[in-house]
Amino acid sequence: MNASATALAAQLPVDQVERALALLGPARRVALLAHEHPDGDCLGSALGLAHMLWALGKVAVPCCADPPPRAYSFLPAQERFQQDLGDEDFDLVVALDAGELPRFGRLYEGHRSFLEQVPLLNIDHHISSAGCGQVTIIDPTAAATAELLVLFQQQARLPLTPEAALCLLTGLMTDTGSFQFPSTTARTLEAAALLLQAGASPEPIAQAVFRTRPLAQERLRARVLLQAQTACDGQLIWSWANDATLAETGALPEMDDNLSGLLRDIEGVKIAAFFKSYGTPGTTRLSLRCAAPYNAAEICQRLGRGGGHARAAGATLDLPLEQAIPFVVARLEAELRRGEEQWTASSTSTNP
Repeated sequence: MNASATALAAQLPVDQVERALALLGPARRVALLAHEHPDGDCLGSALGLAHMLWALGKVAVPCCADPPPRAYSFLPAQERFQQDLGDEDFDLVVALDAGELPRFGRLYEGHRSFLEQVPLLNIDHHISSAGCGQVTIIDPTAAATAELLVLFQQQARLPLTPEAALCLLTGLMTDTGSFQFPSTTARTLEAAALLLQAGASPEPIAQAVFRTRPLAQERLRARVLLQAQTACDGQLIWSWANDATLAETGALPEMDDNLSGLLRDIEGVKIAAFFKSYGTPGTTRLSLRCAAPYNAAEICQRLGRGGGHARAAGATLDLPLEQAIPFVVARLEAELRRGEEQWTASSTSTNP
């Protein structure tokens, strides 16, 4: 074991790892849950752990309420994702990349009684995560749940196959924007290096996720930019999409990934909001991106059922799109005014 691997193998609390292994060791059939509306981290984490458990001879079934988006078709064994827990013949469930069971959508709704009594291991990195299950491994300093799985793999000495490494590298790259986001740390890069040594390559991930887009997705991105609106001298920007937007552009719902990030990249923007409502007129989902010092997770928790990271978070509001937008925008404007007032007061106190 090289020096980086040795350091990574001592990052998680020993008692957490031992308790997790006490659940994992005797388990014969394991369900690996990825949250609804999946992203690269939850998909890569579920499949990465699945490959490790398959190498141990265990029956591991990756499950997600929604099928993986087309962009992730390169992930080895992604076709093995199930959208249901079937007859619930599992003696352990591992819930990944979310700390609340309702975040797993129809998997939770359809199997609530089972999930609330089966032995459950929860691994997550969101700062807003409350944790669920008998054993939780939650570390908000990790850039991705995939990073925590690398640490767990090293500490538990699980087999790291090239397929598992590619899946986990996908989680790292997608949740860090190819290591561009401030959540990227030296430990994140050490974990990525270890995955490269195990046989993973960043090229297929970058090509599929960051470079190649269907024409319909590009049309959706263009439409969202065209109808974007701003306030607070351009510090706040927002846009939206609904069923009509998808029909006009020919896009699928899964193609709206990171549209809030697209808005956030516009010069002068401090808070970017993307609203969407597909198929459920009374419900609106919000994706929020914030520059420091604004905390997206805290804002989303105040707005509705939501949470995430300081720089990127989401929420679900029980309001139709036409009501949700002015409701949220008014609160984001107030957030920016408070931030400006605090900055002015701080500047005045330090410069008499």
